Amino acid sequence: MKTIHNLIERSTEHNLLIHNLRALMKKADINEAELSRRTDIPQATVHKILTGKTEDPRASTLKTLSDFFDTSIDELLSGDPVPTGAKNPAASAQSIPVISWNECIHSIQFTSNLAPNNWDKWVVSEFLSKQAYALCSKPSMAPRFPKDTVLFIDPDTAPKDGDHIIVHYSDTTEATIREFSIDGPTRLLLPLNPNAEPTKLDANVRILGVLVKTSFSY
Repeated sequence: MKTIHNLIERSTEHNLLIHNLRALMKKADINEAELSRRTDIPQATVHKILTGKTEDPRASTLKTLSDFFDTSIDELLSGDPVPTGAKNPAASAQSIPVISWNECIHSIQFTSNLAPNNWDKWVVSEFLSKQAYALCSKPSMAPRFPKDTVLFIDPDTAPKDGDHIIVHYSDTTEATIREFSIDGPTRLLLPLNPNAEPTKLDANVRILGVLVKTSFSY
């Protein structure tokens, strides 16, 4: 009897998930393909959830969906996922382009021309800024930033002591990451490698943005 009860409970929960997810998609005016693109969830996975072919979605998938729609997993599975006064999910979420360490040197000009029809590398996030972009970690950045780490960069954020920032040295063709350190009147850039020498922030170095959060791409 307990097994039958659990099966019924799971089936009811999944039916609510389908209902709530479709309601949220309608409110945000997006279809399966758009939801897949903006959350980085494979479209086949989204389709299986919406058609009932996947009765036990992964926790990571539910977390991504709940974050995108600005609700909780519990509300997504069982309650009203759009409580009164909740933010519009289309306004609270943002599709951010993933660009290269070379392209970010001129990120504002580069990303201003990007759209879904001409760029296929996007990640979804809560709104950061109109100029935000993402970078993939380099092998040399481990272990501080392991392989497949996605770094979200905001050019509009002013760096504070201890922040990780993206900088461009005038004699290089790629940007790099440094820790911003304030030592009295001196502004220092500390490499991730503790054995490397810090450099001063001067006219030969340009700050491209501040690391505001990270995530992992599996």
